[in-house]
Amino acid sequence: MSGLLFSNSNSVTYYFGMLSSWVGNDYCHWERVICYGVTGHVETLHLRGGLVSKELSTSLGELRHLKHLDLSWNIFRGSWIPEFIRSLKQLTYLNLSHADFSGIIPNHIGNLSNLKSLDLSYYNFPIAHYVNWISGLSSLEHIDFSSVNLTGAQILDVVLYMAPSVKVLSLSGCGLLIDDNGWLCNLSTILSNKHLDLRDNIFNGELPHFFQNMTSLQFLD
Repeated sequence: MSGLLFSNSNSVTYYFGMLSSWVGNDYCHWERVICYGVTGHVETLHLRGGLVSKELSTSLGELRHLKHLDLSWNIFRGSWIPEFIRSLKQLTYLNLSHADFSGIIPNHIGNLSNLKSLDLSYYNFPIAHYVNWISGLSSLEHIDFSSVNLTGAQILDVVLYMAPSVKVLSLSGCGLLIDDNGWLCNLSTILSNKHLDLRDNIFNGELPHFFQNMTSLQFLD
């Protein structure tokens, strides 16, 4: 039943009956699985909440047509983000928030050039110096780093690597120092932003002047 997800089915605990329908071979009728009707290819795995495991199966990497992967609110016991994600090049949505992953964000995430939404909020590792992989995400429109430890890094160190296509940027509770000095060098990466969440960070001095240049902004916290 859970062989698609876990290399050792005895190593996983799942709650709320979330995998109870995963029997037989007709996976397109399993709960939390959505297939494209014509081809039968798996396009969505919605596995939010209820899983406790140390290791995900590499067989997930065989779902080459997967576009939407949600592993949020699970407990992966501090394991690193699995390597097989690099094979899911059709992904447009990836949610790894509140999942108890840790370790350095693997650079191969930058190979997911079709990715439009990435949520790494509450990631258990300081990643301030490991964000260069974002530059490979040329289609990225939404990114959430909320409550990720970026202490000691000015916010510019994060956004410099972001594609100009980013419209929604959530950096709440990251321990960032935010002032004019941290933003004056290169504002082109955020001027088209529509949603900017900077709450629960450290503002130094007056409200930074760069806000007046963000004419596309619709939401600011």
